[in-house]
Amino acid sequence: MSSFCHIHRGIEIQLREKFRKIEEENDILREHLSQNRPLEPDLADQAATASSRDWNVIRYNRNVKLLKDITVALKAIDNDSYGICEMCGEHIADRRLLAIPSALFCIECQETIDKLPCEFGRTGLGNGILAAV
Repeated sequence: MSSFCHIHRGIEIQLREKFRKIEEENDILREHLSQNRPLEPDLADQAATASSRDWNVIRYNRNVKLLKDITVALKAIDNDSYGICEMCGEHIADRRLLAIPSALFCIECQETIDKLPCEFGRTGLGNGILAAV
């Protein structure tokens, strides 16, 4: 087994574990979000409850995005297209894949996209990139 495949296997294990943990967290968040609690009598308590609910919605939505990114990376691993830059077709450096397992572009192409996001249909950082694994 080449080091390239060995690194992919290690990343695959990381991604599958991360996916499992995110799904568990989303199960808990869904449960919290589905509970209808009576309004607190105190306005400050109402604001704290609303803020907590908003934060849970933000976390849930972020997790959904991460699950999609992980799924894309796992499918690429399964069909042997993982680690190939979608822009230039070159291999993405192992160090980059270890840092950002769902990276779709090599560092050179990503830098070009970051400099000219509108030309590449990007609206900012994090589009298609799993930042935290």
